[in-house]
Amino acid sequence: MPLPPRSPPLQRPSAGPLAARGQRARRSAAALVLLGASALGWPARGSTDEDAPADAEIVVEGAGQRRGATARRLGRAAVEASPGRSADDLLRAMPGLHQSAHGGQGKAYQYYLRGFDAVHGADLAVTVEDVPVNEPSNVHAHGYLDLHFIPTALVSGLELRPGPYDPEVGDFAIAGSAAYALGLTQPGGVVALGGGTDRSAAAALSYRPSTGTSGDFAVADVELGHGVGMARGFRQARAGAGLEGQLGGAQARAWLLAYDGVFESPGVLREDDLADGTVGFYDAYPGSGGGRSTRLLGAATLLGGDGRWAGRMTTWGGLRALALEQNFTGYLVEPVLGDGTVQEYTAAELGLAARAHYLGWRAVRPGAGLQLRLDRLSQREAAIDPTGAVWAERARLGAGQGAIGGWLSAPSAVAPWLALEPALRAELFLIDVDGVNLSWASALAPKVSARLFPAGRATGFFNYGRGFRSPDARGAGQGGPAPLSLADTVELGLQASLTDALGLRAAAYTTQVSDELVFDPVAARYLATGQTRRLGLDAGLSTRPSPALRLDADLSLCRAVYAATGLPLPYAPRLLLVTGLFAEGRAIGQAALTGGLRLVVLGPRPLPSGFLSHTALSADLTATVRRGPWGASLDVANLLGNRWRDGEFVFPSQWEAGAAPTDLLARHFTAGTPTSARLSLSRSF
Repeated sequence: MPLPPRSPPLQRPSAGPLAARGQRARRSAAALVLLGASALGWPARGSTDEDAPADAEIVVEGAGQRRGATARRLGRAAVEASPGRSADDLLRAMPGLHQSAHGGQGKAYQYYLRGFDAVHGADLAVTVEDVPVNEPSNVHAHGYLDLHFIPTALVSGLELRPGPYDPEVGDFAIAGSAAYALGLTQPGGVVALGGGTDRSAAAALSYRPSTGTSGDFAVADVELGHGVGMARGFRQARAGAGLEGQLGGAQARAWLLAYDGVFESPGVLREDDLADGTVGFYDAYPGSGGGRSTRLLGAATLLGGDGRWAGRMTTWGGLRALALEQNFTGYLVEPVLGDGTVQEYTAAELGLAARAHYLGWRAVRPGAGLQLRLDRLSQREAAIDPTGAVWAERARLGAGQGAIGGWLSAPSAVAPWLALEPALRAELFLIDVDGVNLSWASALAPKVSARLFPAGRATGFFNYGRGFRSPDARGAGQGGPAPLSLADTVELGLQASLTDALGLRAAAYTTQVSDELVFDPVAARYLATGQTRRLGLDAGLSTRPSPALRLDADLSLCRAVYAATGLPLPYAPRLLLVTGLFAEGRAIGQAALTGGLRLVVLGPRPLPSGFLSHTALSADLTATVRRGPWGASLDVANLLGNRWRDGEFVFPSQWEAGAAPTDLLARHFTAGTPTSARLSLSRSF
């Protein structure tokens, strides 16, 4: 089933004569819109999915155009063929994106995208069925992006959008954005059991009624393990339920996801300790850290329209709790009690998102949207000793945050060879800290997209967009105006189909950021460091030797420097090469194979004080063979078995208790994923 740009299709056949007549009317309206879209040279919503079958159902919901040459949409077949064990891992299909899992299996990844060290989500905006999941003013990192709560079996599709060009995406969309669609694409139930060489075990159950739609589901899964090496244990439990049907003249859908996870964190190791044998590559210093993460998130959506307009409204609410223990510097600041800290964060959120597109005109299809979000949060940071006991309070804060944003766009067919989409987004942020200090900030973000020869074999793209990052409650000040980070990006791109089975894509871009965030391990937080600029290139090719076999290759190059000095930006990736071979339901006798092999090369990154990181090379494999009701899956992490460095840092540290303090810089690293294999068996019913 193809993936629509924002969410899975909500129009489905229902039992009964009234529902049947309504379904025929909706199909007639959709046919009219498809005819108009074809005449304008615009792809219909869902019609450009990379793995969509020719007879797949298509639902039109607005313009649905792909704004960038390197944007990508994955349907369920591509999701199943992507190596990785979590919903976070699916983001690796975005050109120019690399993830670092230095916090263990349960902490949010650190994201690198288009020359950005996007921290734990500060520059990458992600939504799940229109619900934003970045966490503003999280105690560990502003925009914290933890996707462990999403069951992988529920991901029916994923849209990946490098750059800040989409007017419907606001806060944190600086380097790019992504949108997850939820649903079970196949009716019936599946039960799976598995285990791995990383001393792990997993069990999963999913069910969709045979008379239901993709939005009718119940899922649950549990994973636990000790991991390979020290301080890599974890336990995760997820559950989800959804309902879909008619509500008056609209289609209605509701879902609820729940998650609880406990994990250890291996932290960092000093390179000189590894060289002299004090530690092994997959070891950890005592008290390196860990944490617990819980989340409850639910949403309800109404979708309606006819041949002249289409609209959608989503309301959501959630509860969140996170506790992290960490120590990056040992006994550098506190020679006796150590530099360990505990960070605690709780939040409640409510939100609404609504949008509508008018489809009655041939030349212009205007759209508008409104988004509202309210958060009530508390955060605490305290010093802990190696046993985890608190010995000093560092900070405590309670805050209420509000954001209201709106956007307008006007996709226009100027000529058969030119399509334009001018757009404007405006956002207002309010932060009430401890009920005393009220701060505010506003953003006005113009955006424009143009496509040359949109219906041809070669299509040119021009994009300009302003992305922005909301103020962090901890840095909002004593009331009044609060600092807001802005990023302006210009992109030129080309997408070409050389043959029916071979496609090329390329995009050159430049980005200027008003205030860059860089992690300070001594302060254990991210600090603003000034204005930066980037110049980069994304290029790739895709080929299908057969309908069920796909080969992808993506190369990303970027130079990131401080605007004032021209010095390189620490930790920002310069080169990322990703290649993959994917089989999507390839027939092997009476069985079907789905799987993929992905190879990643991460080039040297600049580090503070003139150092460079090592080149990182890793490969991952997934393969599932199904025959009848039975299936067998194999996942192999770090297939090459090499010891690669996931992250590298330069700062002073002292890991011997009571030793004399030092300010000498030292190289540190976090170990990349150890080699492990996991086998699971499943049965459908």
